[in-house]
Amino acid sequence: MALKMMEDNPFAKHIGIKEWTTRDVSAPKPEEYTIAEIIPANSLVCLKTNGIYGKSTLAMQAAMSVALGLPFLGKYKCQQGHVIYLSSQDTDDDNCRRFKRLCREWQKSEPDFDNMLEQNGDNLTCISMCDDCYGTQSHLVDMTGGHTKTLTYLMKFCEYYKVKLVVLDPIEDFFPENIKNIAEFYRTLRQLNTSVLMLSNGAGSSDVFHGVEVGIQLSDDKLQLKNFFAGKKDVPLEMGIGIWSTM
Repeated sequence: MALKMMEDNPFAKHIGIKEWTTRDVSAPKPEEYTIAEIIPANSLVCLKTNGIYGKSTLAMQAAMSVALGLPFLGKYKCQQGHVIYLSSQDTDDDNCRRFKRLCREWQKSEPDFDNMLEQNGDNLTCISMCDDCYGTQSHLVDMTGGHTKTLTYLMKFCEYYKVKLVVLDPIEDFFPENIKNIAEFYRTLRQLNTSVLMLSNGAGSSDVFHGVEVGIQLSDDKLQLKNFFAGKKDVPLEMGIGIWSTM
């Protein structure tokens, strides 16, 4: 069908980009952060290292902080709520030992820790995908990009328990190797409607920082944050006896 006048062309109803110069990007408010200054609510966050140890310990600290209502690293306030931690490489015993180690250290600094754990222990669900896990695999999408049974379980869990944070450790194990476009996979994760902390082994050709709200690089003495909304930020760190803390 031929258009008689340019005014009839819907593409011509919006000319130029001048309005973008005055439009504000909708940044999360401080109270909308799952972990203050670090993890915005309903965001994708990727944590990777250059071979340094302690990535899973840091993620478990974040998970426990949100679940129990403790400040992350003793400093950053958390929105308390349910957390699900999916581990594809560590066994259930591995994760339990890490949890016990963190509990031991928190008991030294938090006088009410045991009571907090008793009252809020149900807020943290940690599942090892390498153990017998109800006949499911770690992949959240199949080779065609379609949803797997594992993703369906996860989505229903997040919806029912109003999950605040999902941890995927490591992210490379949750999508097939032949899915080269990680942006497509990230669009699937956004359907969880919660904050997702993804740990990366740094393997493969995909740029895991591309398309996330926050990229975090862990070294032996700091976290380097690249926040889409707030810019760059360094958080000094030190590893104590099995627990990370701010310097």
